Amino acid sequence: MNLRHLQFFVVLAEELNFSRAAERLHVAQPALSQQIRLLEDRLGTQLIDRGSRPLRLTEAGTYLATEARHILETFEHAALGTREIGLGKRGWLGIGFTRSAVYSVLPPALKAFHRACPDVELKLFEMLTEEQADALRDLSIHVGIGRQVQDVPGFATQPLLGEPLVAVLAADHPLAARADLEIDDLGGEPLILYPRQPAASFPRFVEGLYRDAGLTPEVAHRADEIQTAIALVAAGLGVTYVGASVARLGRSDVTYKPLRGAAAKRLSTLSATFRSDDQSAHLAAFLGMLKTL
Repeated sequence: MNLRHLQFFVVLAEELNFSRAAERLHVAQPALSQQIRLLEDRLGTQLIDRGSRPLRLTEAGTYLATEARHILETFEHAALGTREIGLGKRGWLGIGFTRSAVYSVLPPALKAFHRACPDVELKLFEMLTEEQADALRDLSIHVGIGRQVQDVPGFATQPLLGEPLVAVLAADHPLAARADLEIDDLGGEPLILYPRQPAASFPRFVEGLYRDAGLTPEVAHRADEIQTAIALVAAGLGVTYVGASVARLGRSDVTYKPLRGAAAKRLSTLSATFRSDDQSAHLAAFLGMLKTL
């Protein structure tokens, strides 16, 4: 099955007449009929009720007509973008980012970049820090913005932000009245970590704070993303930690407490990673804007 098969079927679905559809497609009617038969054989189901007059689509045919239109429209959009990029009329920039980046550097950088380069198409992909290296290798993105980024051969890293962690407690927690806390104060509290993926570096960073304090964390829950972890805290199921930039947004059902002691000196870092050999002018412009934040 290819795009030509889908184009033939969409036109037939619109005309519901083989003669008129063949005329629109500039093909012989027997050739069109053969292509539709081949498509039905490939899919293993009947698409056209040939016994009705006028012709009508089967339920499966109605579904395929809708999906085929979307596929053809997507292809046309991609083809147009490809032509314009190839002719130098347009560019694109792929950005992978971890969720916490939207609370700090990403929105102002995107705003500044869009103002300066309005004709560059932005492709945004939310992904784990650990997924960004593969996306860079297969050219799906030009730059990844992640936390606790590890050095990878062939990649360059631009530090963006270093911030202390803050503890997140339910608003009615017994320690909520404290101005700040030490890790020792929370050693017996159930811990909520995120993201859940085994390769994620941020939970290991948090667990390292406990080990440095001589504590073994009691991990009660693992959430997929930051807002889910905070919601579990609000429900009284434990405590979690976020970067200080996240705490600035606030919510009424939790409280954010700065850490003191050794934990206050351990910064959670946010960095941009990109291929060392990427000479894209759009990437350079975006990185320059990240530097000014």
